[in-house]
Amino acid sequence: MKSLIEEDQEENEDYKKLNKRLEALLDQFENEVKSYDKWSSISMLAAPVGIIISIFLPILFLQYMSHGNLYVSINSSPALYLVFSGIVATVVITKLAIFYADYKKHEVSRTKYRPIAGVCMCDLSQLRTHMIKIEKSKTAGERMRHVRLMNYYKHQMGWL
Repeated sequence: MKSLIEEDQEENEDYKKLNKRLEALLDQFENEVKSYDKWSSISMLAAPVGIIISIFLPILFLQYMSHGNLYVSINSSPALYLVFSGIVATVVITKLAIFYADYKKHEVSRTKYRPIAGVCMCDLSQLRTHMIKIEKSKTAGERMRHVRLMNYYKHQMGWL
């Protein structure tokens, strides 16, 4: 009868490596969708910057138009409408860009790599990311979280 520690070590050994063929396909896939990842990261950074700009730009414009009267620019209803519409537009545009990049990545995975590998490469990429994070984790709680996420992605791919 094996102890829980021995079973846990055996499970971690299984998690450490993927098949060499899948590793090569995954590297090729990640190189191919690198541009979509770049657009996603730019959109994630653009969201808070766009929100801050959409708050301050209308207020500064109205303050300039009212010749320096600060109370007119803060209390005017057009400024509030511009601020709220700017915030909503920024969030919608950045989310659409992220959703489009994710859609394109899944399309590449579905059409080019899934017939060869048999699994979604996006899920496989997340699985490998958590495998790497397990090795770098310092506490047992972090390792348990990454093992749980790995089990989720394995379930998504049909490996469990």
